[in-house]
Amino acid sequence: MSFRIAQESINRTILSNINLNFKKMQEIQEKLSSGKQINRPSDNPSGTRKILGLKTEEIQFQQFSDNTEAAKEQINYTFNTLESIQEILAQIKELTMQATNDTLGQPERKVIASELNELLESVLQFSNTDNDGQYIFSGTKTSTIPFSATRDGNGKISSISYVGNNEEIKYQLGPNTYIQVNIPGGTFFQNNGVFSTLISLRDALESSTFDSSAFLDLRSTLDTTTGTLLSEITRFGAKASRLELTAHSLENSRIALKELISYTEDADIASLIMELKHQENILQSSLETGARIIQPTLLDFLR
Repeated sequence: MSFRIAQESINRTILSNINLNFKKMQEIQEKLSSGKQINRPSDNPSGTRKILGLKTEEIQFQQFSDNTEAAKEQINYTFNTLESIQEILAQIKELTMQATNDTLGQPERKVIASELNELLESVLQFSNTDNDGQYIFSGTKTSTIPFSATRDGNGKISSISYVGNNEEIKYQLGPNTYIQVNIPGGTFFQNNGVFSTLISLRDALESSTFDSSAFLDLRSTLDTTTGTLLSEITRFGAKASRLELTAHSLENSRIALKELISYTEDADIASLIMELKHQENILQSSLETGARIIQPTLLDFLR
């Protein structure tokens, strides 16, 4: 049994094939012009999901990198401030050693007390230091000056109170990885009696009756405080080193992630050019074949 194929059906088939070839060429040209293998989700749904996941991960890595840089700045600033306070306490310690000399009289001790008072003011100044408007020893109350001084009639500090809080500030450096970047002033300065000890040392030197035994006890307290401060400086130094390593690791991970995104998303230009040339040959063959198969009309004979 034979079937007669209508000319109209043949024409439709030929045009459909030609349009299909044109569409494939258009897709290749779009990839070449954009440089992307995937220009819309329909191009590769599974690849699109993978790229979206990788880009989300890239954003997270960028946030971790930004946090690491911010933490480095905060920790280095705090480290330098603590070192400055340590230097002042070292000067005070030297002065207190001079003051225990039995050959000194009250006038000489008052001179030392005056020097110690100026150094006390310096410790207060550094304790109230801020990093770009954010006070580093106020806990999470970074917009509040942490220490408030009460002064006597002569303008000398009689007591210092802490008005910050003891909350920790932590930055996230990775999944479930955090680092504390601050040292609350209440935890260190107040709990260790830094200011009260310095005030008592000054007042003891200004007293008309110098109590050597009580003064030595205050010096011992100062030594303990200095040791605690040195431990904090060491701890912050170790944190700075850790952040340098973290920053390097995050940068390497971010670069590897970018390469993976590029490998998944970017087009293979050389391969696409070859594919385009191949598709052009197919299209040319389709046009030539179609021209032969489509039957001539009366108009072709009237030319």
